[in-house]
Amino acid sequence: MQQVLHQAVESVLTLLVMGLTGFFLARRGLAGKEVRDFLPTLVVRVALPLYLFSVSVRDLTKDELPRIVTDAVVAALSIVATFAVALLVYKVFRIARTRRGVFCVAFTFSNTMFLGMPINLSLFGDQALPHVISYFFFNSCCFWTFGNYLMSLDVPGREASILSRATVKRLLPPPLLGFFAGVFIVVMGVPVPRFVMDSSAAIGAMTTPLAIMYIGMGMSDLTLASLKFEKDLLLMLSGRLMVCPVLTFVSCGIFGLPTLTSQVFLIQSSLPVVAACSIMAGYYRSDTSFAIMVVSVSTIMSIVTVPVFRIITSFF
Repeated sequence: MQQVLHQAVESVLTLLVMGLTGFFLARRGLAGKEVRDFLPTLVVRVALPLYLFSVSVRDLTKDELPRIVTDAVVAALSIVATFAVALLVYKVFRIARTRRGVFCVAFTFSNTMFLGMPINLSLFGDQALPHVISYFFFNSCCFWTFGNYLMSLDVPGREASILSRATVKRLLPPPLLGFFAGVFIVVMGVPVPRFVMDSSAAIGAMTTPLAIMYIGMGMSDLTLASLKFEKDLLLMLSGRLMVCPVLTFVSCGIFGLPTLTSQVFLIQSSLPVVAACSIMAGYYRSDTSFAIMVVSVSTIMSIVTVPVFRIITSFF
């Protein structure tokens, strides 16, 4: 047990150093707007898809694919259950109507790809990849359908359809396409040239440090004066850091998921609010300031919460 705890602390400290590097680069004026606009694009559209492709081709086997689907069903059940609790909390505590969608989305959906992927791979290694994808897939599907629709209802006249051409496009982001390409290669048994694998792995290796450094850069803009711990925010945090992880843990136990799967799912369920929440709030002209607040506060708290949940998973 002591060795596991030591490994958990070492992994988190590694992430912390990466984040602090980005923080100080921004504070010194070496990471301006152009850099911050470019880094997410580089990670999401280039590095992460190539990483998922190379790792899936290298590590996945045909026998593991049915298990990924089974695990994804468990992830879906825990996410849907959390969403139902979020709606109940909204009604019981009389959250403002203009932030219902933002509140329920922040309560339920975590940043499972941009943050979840590098954090889980750093904590558990490449073998965590299939489980990260399982949780991410249904987290993303539910967010871009039910979550997107509910946020559109925050302001009259901006109602969106649950499933449209735009939402279908968002359900297949570049990282997921990279993973599916790798799965196709595995299933079909297509040989991949070594230079393709080596270059994909080398470019993909940038994913974790760049993603965590970007978070550190974002932290440099926040001040204590801008943080307001009001009732709605505290309720949201209780959902993000308590309700969702607990329901996920219970679901994993009921269905008897393996230890590594349960560990990854617990970390995924406890991560900060999905970043697209603030973007969609601005698009639908709902309570944008609240959306930015919940994303920012939950991200800041992840400096503490990720180590705590990693230590909890060491007892599985």
